[in-house]
Amino acid sequence: MKQIIRFALTLYGLHPLSATEQLPKVDFRNPIHQYDSAIPQDPFSKSLNGIINGEANLNFKSEKDYLLSLLNLFSISPHSQLLVFSTTSLQLSRISPSNPRAIYFSEDIYLGYVPGGQIEIIGIDPYLGAIPYIFNLPDKNSPAHPKVYRSRRCMNCHASNDIGGIPGLLISSVIPAPDGGTIDVFRKRSFGHAVPFDERFGGWLITGRHPFSNSWANSIGSMQGEHIKKITNPPGEFFTWDKYLANSSEIVAHLILEHQIGFTNLCISISYKFREISLQNSNFNDKEIKDFIETETQALLSYILFKDEAPFPKNKIDRSSEYINNFQSGKNNINEVHSLKKLNLQSRLFENRCSYMLFSNSFKGLPLQIKNHLISKLHFILTSNPEKVPKEFSYLGVEERKRIHNTLSNLLQDYLRNKKGVK
Repeated sequence: MKQIIRFALTLYGLHPLSATEQLPKVDFRNPIHQYDSAIPQDPFSKSLNGIINGEANLNFKSEKDYLLSLLNLFSISPHSQLLVFSTTSLQLSRISPSNPRAIYFSEDIYLGYVPGGQIEIIGIDPYLGAIPYIFNLPDKNSPAHPKVYRSRRCMNCHASNDIGGIPGLLISSVIPAPDGGTIDVFRKRSFGHAVPFDERFGGWLITGRHPFSNSWANSIGSMQGEHIKKITNPPGEFFTWDKYLANSSEIVAHLILEHQIGFTNLCISISYKFREISLQNSNFNDKEIKDFIETETQALLSYILFKDEAPFPKNKIDRSSEYINNFQSGKNNINEVHSLKKLNLQSRLFENRCSYMLFSNSFKGLPLQIKNHLISKLHFILTSNPEKVPKEFSYLGVEERKRIHNTLSNLLQDYLRNKKGVK
């Protein structure tokens, strides 16, 4: 039991294991999860028939026209575009500093595009987790949409030991070689807003003003004897922007993507582990399962409330961007426009430190025992007098807690059903 609890803390960068200790691995293909047998309910899977039979009305005139029409179908902003030139994808032979891979995303769907290559999709199913698809770009001379494959090969990475065997999301940070290959890796088993900034951005292009110039963003490495020489790789230096939908790869989009991946993986991990220990594993008694629920709930609650968020540098981040406008207005995310998406970008990522990902598929799919326990704890923290708020969440001031409480009371059904907090 202790090993599994420690795994929950390790996966999200809260309590690193030593290199000699073995991480337990979830078996996502275990029949109790129904990963291969259930009909997926992620956004892409639910739209797949319409895409294949032409009802989706996608534009085949060019790669960019098709890509934009696909993003519009799923209400994904083209300004969420992030460019990564490290070869960390199935399409590694096509990716390089001269042909970066573009990532576009919202809360529950992630799209990868390599110019001249293929489209990769990952949709988040509330119960099953990450569902990957891959397909060729359409031929403008053919009326038929290319065949869409649910990718098995993607799971070699998207259900690897690095994320505990769950079907989840990845965000890498590497020292890239001149051809996009990897010289060194910064982090493998930690995701989310707690990851130190100096361990992020390697292999990615970042545009606009930001305070992370000492990172490996916009850089490649070259081996000089036993040392790695850092060489500047400015965005647009080795490729033309007209291959992409936007002339940007914004730092704020990267910070938000990091937060979402940490949240999504944590929820998927909790769901899979809970099913394995409660539905199948007879080695765990009622008390151990109760302890497991408490530990996992506390880890997720801490993440939701940004307890261990990496502190922002003092230098300011450029706020004048289409992506920020789209994100805060709800145009590329969930339908509700609410205060949880108001950005701070000075001392922290968000003005109100409670994750908007409470409205995501990954949170909706949590086991009811864990979700109810978490909502009850959250309600107590947000509505208690300051002297009763648990010490670890005392950084949340009265007004901030009130704003978060009002938002959740108005929009989150699970929160509305909770009338009492737990002490």
